[in-house]
Amino acid sequence: MRTALLNWAACHRQLAVRPPVLRAKGTMTQPNGTVSNGARDTGKSRGKSWTEVKIVIVGDGGCGKTSLLMVFAKGSFPEKYAPSVFEKYTTTITIGNKEIFLHLYDTAGQEDYDRLRPLSYQDVNLVLICYDVTNPTSFDNVLIKWYPEVNHFCRGVPIVLIGCKTDLRKDKERLRKLRTSQQEPITYFQGEDTCKSIQAVEYLECSAKYQENIDNVFREATLIALNGMKKEQKLKRKQKNCSVL
Repeated sequence: MRTALLNWAACHRQLAVRPPVLRAKGTMTQPNGTVSNGARDTGKSRGKSWTEVKIVIVGDGGCGKTSLLMVFAKGSFPEKYAPSVFEKYTTTITIGNKEIFLHLYDTAGQEDYDRLRPLSYQDVNLVLICYDVTNPTSFDNVLIKWYPEVNHFCRGVPIVLIGCKTDLRKDKERLRKLRTSQQEPITYFQGEDTCKSIQAVEYLECSAKYQENIDNVFREATLIALNGMKKEQKLKRKQKNCSVL
């Protein structure tokens, strides 16, 4: 585990200084190690300008973060659970007539990585906080752990709350296990209430296994991020004008 942590930190430092490389539309960069080089150029050398959006995804380990990302970026659901360390995916999405480069950071939810995870938050445009709708503990941790962490390191950055694994709300075996501990799946309305509590911009649910609402999650997240970026740019221009006056 120590080796994985050191490798991730080293790769993260390298990403900050590597020259950009353009990725073709619809492709995904997935690392062979812990982090990939998702850098790209902005197309200005060819007379074009690309908009880039960085989204970081957080949540408890096993809550469905990686599956959500892989289904969106690759179109396939991972049948076997493999805990992520820190990985970066690069893909594109078209909003209107504009192509947006998405840099998607998959983070590790385990406590062992609490000290390194904040490195992913640098220059983030939006954070997705995820939980498993059939895991009350992961839902509770939205308020106990994830929102406090995000609010501390990413103050002012828009948040979208995501309820993952909605297909398991009707899974008999999962329901049986929950009821043996006197628990029930988290409802949509509970998710909405927590969304308001953490002042998230939106609450969405999805099923990576059945690819339900996956594209909409990232489309909405991208639109919210772009809106936040526009507001930030306007504020900076206003502050600059005020300083000149």
